[in-house]
Amino acid sequence: MPSKLFSQLQLPVPTQERGRRNSWREKLRWPSRSRESSRSRPPREQSPDSESSERHVAVSGHNEDAPILVASSPPISSSASLTETPITIIKDDKATAGSTDLWSSAYLEALYSFGDEVKSVILKGERIETLLTSLQQTNKELAGDSLFWRGLRRLQGPLKTFKLALDMASPIASAQLTASTAVGVVSCVTTIAIAVCGAEDSLNTQIISMLEHVAIIDDCDTLGQKLDVENGIHKALVPVYKDLLSFYIAALDILTSKAFVVALVCDQLSQRLPTIVSDFVKHAALLRDRIGNATLELVTDIKKLLQDNKIQKLLGVNKDKQRSEFHSDLRALRASDACKWILADPKFVEWYNAPTSAQLVVFGHMGCGKTVITAHVIEELIRLNNHRLPRPVICYHYCGNDERGTALYIYSSLILQLLDQQEGLKVEFDRWYDRTKESERLDPAQCSADLGKFLSACVKNLDRELVVVIDALDECDSDSRDELIMLLDSLSNETQRLKVFLSSRPDEEIEGSLRRASRIRWSPSRDRDAIIVEHTVKRYLKNSPPDIQSLVTQRLSELAQGSAIWVKLTVQVIQKRRIRALGPMKTFLADIPSPTELSQLYSKLFAYATGNDPANAQVAASALQTLAVARRPLSIMELGWAVALNDAGTDIRTVSQLEALVDERRVLNLLQPFLSQVDFEDDRKRQVTLVHQSLKELILRDGPSHWTRSQDTDGKSSTDEQRIHLRPSKLEANLLRVCVKYLLLDEFNENNLFSDEQETIQSLEEMPGFASFDLSSDDVPPPVPSTASPVLKDEEEAKEAKEIYYDPAERGFGEFYVYASCFWLDHFKVGTPDLLPDISDIVKLCKAGSKRLQNWIGQMCRPDCTVTPKFDYDSLSQDPLTVVSLHGPEIALKMLLEDDKIDLGSKEFLVDSVRQAVKQIIQWGDISRLSILFRDARVGPGIRNIGIFHQMMTQWASSDKESRPWAGSFDLVFEICDDSLVRGKWGNELLCLAVSCGCLPMVKRLFEEAARNPAMRNEILRDVRRDIRPPDYHQSVGEAVWYNHIEILRYLLEQEGIELHLRHRDSDGYNVIHRAARWCNPEVVSVLISHFPEGVNQSNKHGDTPLHLVVFGAQGMVGRLESAKILLTEGHADVRGGHTGELSSWGEPLRMAARYGDAAMCCVLVEVGGADPRSVLKVENGRPELMDPVDFKELAPKVLETLCSLAGMAC
Repeated sequence: MPSKLFSQLQLPVPTQERGRRNSWREKLRWPSRSRESSRSRPPREQSPDSESSERHVAVSGHNEDAPILVASSPPISSSASLTETPITIIKDDKATAGSTDLWSSAYLEALYSFGDEVKSVILKGERIETLLTSLQQTNKELAGDSLFWRGLRRLQGPLKTFKLALDMASPIASAQLTASTAVGVVSCVTTIAIAVCGAEDSLNTQIISMLEHVAIIDDCDTLGQKLDVENGIHKALVPVYKDLLSFYIAALDILTSKAFVVALVCDQLSQRLPTIVSDFVKHAALLRDRIGNATLELVTDIKKLLQDNKIQKLLGVNKDKQRSEFHSDLRALRASDACKWILADPKFVEWYNAPTSAQLVVFGHMGCGKTVITAHVIEELIRLNNHRLPRPVICYHYCGNDERGTALYIYSSLILQLLDQQEGLKVEFDRWYDRTKESERLDPAQCSADLGKFLSACVKNLDRELVVVIDALDECDSDSRDELIMLLDSLSNETQRLKVFLSSRPDEEIEGSLRRASRIRWSPSRDRDAIIVEHTVKRYLKNSPPDIQSLVTQRLSELAQGSAIWVKLTVQVIQKRRIRALGPMKTFLADIPSPTELSQLYSKLFAYATGNDPANAQVAASALQTLAVARRPLSIMELGWAVALNDAGTDIRTVSQLEALVDERRVLNLLQPFLSQVDFEDDRKRQVTLVHQSLKELILRDGPSHWTRSQDTDGKSSTDEQRIHLRPSKLEANLLRVCVKYLLLDEFNENNLFSDEQETIQSLEEMPGFASFDLSSDDVPPPVPSTASPVLKDEEEAKEAKEIYYDPAERGFGEFYVYASCFWLDHFKVGTPDLLPDISDIVKLCKAGSKRLQNWIGQMCRPDCTVTPKFDYDSLSQDPLTVVSLHGPEIALKMLLEDDKIDLGSKEFLVDSVRQAVKQIIQWGDISRLSILFRDARVGPGIRNIGIFHQMMTQWASSDKESRPWAGSFDLVFEICDDSLVRGKWGNELLCLAVSCGCLPMVKRLFEEAARNPAMRNEILRDVRRDIRPPDYHQSVGEAVWYNHIEILRYLLEQEGIELHLRHRDSDGYNVIHRAARWCNPEVVSVLISHFPEGVNQSNKHGDTPLHLVVFGAQGMVGRLESAKILLTEGHADVRGGHTGELSSWGEPLRMAARYGDAAMCCVLVEVGGADPRSVLKVENGRPELMDPVDFKELAPKVLETLCSLAGMAC
């Protein structure tokens, strides 16, 4: 692990590699940032003797940022040249004065725990210079040797096994000869300790232990992270430095004695040092344990971070943030006193206190404030449940008439909250995701059915109460709503700890589907209206005179009729009018539309906002229509660009031309009364939504010019009715046209969406295990995401900081590229024939291999602008036909196929375009689209073959059978390809493939057709050697047996004329009962014997009967012993496998079982089949032995004991 204590020149290779990799990755992330800011680097300390200091660093290889050099010791040969090296003295009595690193901090605390006299000796370092010089000098008492070199030779063996705080190539020169620093004391003590071993041999063991533990000091900045929040490492490091200083002082005192006599010195060293060394080893071991805990904590945090990043990426980076922001906005709008009524409602109290699962739904008309009430309920539930043990889990979601109203989004949001509160489930989610993706070959995070199954499993296994709150159920699309209610009902039936709170507008269909839920029906209250009006007036009219506020409050309270949205809009109109006198205000209030005339109120607001200017009205209407059908909240910039392109002429061809027309501030100012709360400082935040669902529905029904008479249903003509009916489709088509027009701008076919550095990051992220090297240093500033992505504002979003973001606008792709790429297909799906873009534009947009196609697909896979894609979608396998087949409406596919001007063999299309389209439709598209392709005169003949139907059946076998209309696709075989099955002679092969896939629907359809068509019967029941490889494929019955499809096997055996397939034998002579030995399913074996008893004793060309194969099977296989019993009892299998000789044969089943060490099978063969146990035994030296050696010798005693017992012989 890299740290400040290790010289960068002497890092182990893997660590150096990791360092390079991290450094490279950081450069790729933030090319504008240096790896380490110059401001963040501490100034290099200068010693008084700079020349000698530089010479010392050069000799030792010491890193300027590292407090100590730790080098691995090279082999020391007794014959090595141990030349004396001139000592370089470093005196620095202020070396640690400004130090902030953890070593220096601990060292100073240790130092100042000693008295002034000791501190003076250490800091001045007067005697250490003399001592270290004398340690390397020869001594007559040592026969011309020196203490240091003598100690070094004594320790040369042990020193090879651990790191040492000296460069052994030049040990004395590398020593920092001062104890006044955290660096120097370790170097000095190491040098002195080696010399002590040269003086006193009895201390060698303790000194070796001490030197071994010195290296622990280097690991204190574990993995480069400052995890020592509780100061634990610091506290453990201080006594270690105290012990080093005690050793230093004691050794210095003894070895610098004026009366230096080696014998006397040895005696003093033996008396004083062992206790100090023992304390040091003990404290160093405690330090090691604390570092180990910090390392484990770091590794755990890294794993958790990587797991959180994966979950956030899969389920949606911004879902939690958007939900929290929406909830916070509601808190500001809410008049809490007007919401308290629901908590006192008897049905709410009953629901909250219910001992088992319960559902409660609040019904209220549009605009009454259901969402605000729901927000109040959420906060009260959180407050109440904070004091319960175990504390319930609370998950909530606000639906919308956009992506927030889909089952996929709702499940993702609920799962994210559940994982956040029950962190143990994150591991399970990770495993579930990988397991499901591998089995289905699809991304389960993009499938509501799969997410629903995971959510259901989590709720069932949850040991505490779960409260789910979902607002605006009526704003979900009908399919998602049905799916959600079905899941909640199922969970309520299967668990006792689920509380569900819902809100919705009254709707007959919704009420019918929520039969088990208690109901609270909202009704207006004058008192609540007064509270809401007062709260709203104080918020919007706080600068108006008090008498005006009082008048408005009184009048609106009388008129509100429970419509909170009407109150808000009316007060906003008053704010716009800026009336400050009582007379004009009374006149205005007498003329305001009532809550039942909400469209007229919107019309007044529109007139005030646009100033009745036609140009302003056109811009505002365009923006409102865009927001009404947008699939997610837009940013201010996105809306501005969309409006500019919608109002621009057809000659816009480049991003720069369009950018010149964008006026997002004008759009925002015009729309301000119609928008929910907007952060004007963040024009790239996805936040712009309509103020209320009632406004959205009004826009979808009529344009602003018709709002004043929109609610007058009696006066509408048939033309008006038709216009209203077609308007939603027209708005969808209009936004689709804007998206396609934007994506066809020239730059997108010329420039790459990603820079070379970002593409490199993607490649690295895809490398197995690369994420584990993503260890950022504390010294490196965290990344600042692109402004195209959510801006980090608090610690709750810290997880998002680890993602790598990019900004398409910085690549010249403008501000609308993200939305257009991600959602044009959604608008395309709902297109109507007369409103679709020109099919030639779709072909141009999806041209095979084009940079334009690669770019928009790359962006579509990254809706949150993270470099790592949220899901995979291979652009190389896409072209106009595949895109339209998978994502377009049926009419678009027919238009593409029927347009004679479009050549499907041209360069715009893949070489195997049709086959790719069929393959992807089968894998995950709308399976009904196959009918269009099969029936088309141009492409149909090329795909009406058995290979395509085999793909269909294989996919059917691995998918959710009920989720797709497979039956209609199987019918295509007989509606279109009926003659080919007979004439082409592939009806038999289709039957066998259907059986092998376990596709019972196709098998039944084939026999139903055969019952009507004799030619078809003859074809599918032919007994032929199938022309495929390998040659041991069987006929239909054999395939059912081989793949263990018992239901299909029973169905086949009921069919007239199946006997040929039942008695079929492959090229190696295997019959259907032979094949049953693969699974040893007793039910299969029994069924086959009842229909084909003569097959029991048939042998293949190797001489094996079915009983041989069952005996030969793996001993752990379930049903193996039972299958053998059935063969012997029901099938009367020959227990000797066809052998008739008097003596036992090598290949007899019993002898085989004995050789395999299978005692249980031996019992079956003897007790059930009547085999002679003595036939596999022999007597040697008066004792029974097995005739053959056992494959696994440890099993031999058990087999011998069993057979002797069966034979009545003593072992």
